[in-house]
Amino acid sequence: MSSEQKVFEHVKSKLMEVEQGSIVVLPEYVAYTEENSRQTLTALVDICRSKSISVITTLNLVPPNLPHATKGVNYNVLTIVTKEGKVHTPQAKITPQSFERVQYEPRFPKMNVGDYDYLNKVTIEIDGVKSSVFFVICSDVYCLMAGVERKEELKADYCIVPGNFGNGAEKAVRRTLERFREAGLFKTTIFANPYQNLKDASQTPLVKEATEMIELAPAHSIRELTDWDRIQLVKENVAIYPDDQVPSFVHMTNLTAMDEGRMTVGMSRFPVVVQLGSYSEVIQL
Repeated sequence: MSSEQKVFEHVKSKLMEVEQGSIVVLPEYVAYTEENSRQTLTALVDICRSKSISVITTLNLVPPNLPHATKGVNYNVLTIVTKEGKVHTPQAKITPQSFERVQYEPRFPKMNVGDYDYLNKVTIEIDGVKSSVFFVICSDVYCLMAGVERKEELKADYCIVPGNFGNGAEKAVRRTLERFREAGLFKTTIFANPYQNLKDASQTPLVKEATEMIELAPAHSIRELTDWDRIQLVKENVAIYPDDQVPSFVHMTNLTAMDEGRMTVGMSRFPVVVQLGSYSEVIQL
């Protein structure tokens, strides 16, 4: 976690190390301003083609193929670049944080992304095998608890979470994903969170690394997830805040370390009713 330029240089060096044919899940916002997002996408297309890898992350873009998108609106959009350099944008963030939606002061980054109300089921194909996926962007994990009315409709082979969770919030994500795996709704969960390297070891980083892929054991007994359980997940893992009181990412991290770790959702997006949708193309990874 650093400036956009430094982050991308770091990411680029890591991508050069992965094996040919790999599928890489990066955290949310490899670039977060519109101009740098466009430049980063161009660079990712070149890297994916030259290395024959696929990359999954999010960027601040006017998406080329997002279902139900408002024309001309930029979103914090899930961006998948395939080995052939094809770009898919099948999902956008439903619960952008206050500072993503509004630039409160000139000293904070200008993102100004739009709100999205759909959670789209996506079909991916890997080595001839098709699987269903929900891509859940960062705090949209909240929508699994409260935004979707019928939990049965969330069942999928994969839940992939590109995150940018503040210090402590990664614990709330792990608890929530574990509960959905236990209920048999997701067979495999993948979670990627960035990290901050501090020169002073006595300081607390704003974000802590999470890199994990967890599969539900084949012999696992299903533990039912009731509506009451989902309400409890909200109560134990989410902090709701007035938007104008959290004008930056740093302000947000004052909330994420609460209790045993909490993800944050602004009041403007707390009552969102999520519509379930789908992405029409099969994404070849």
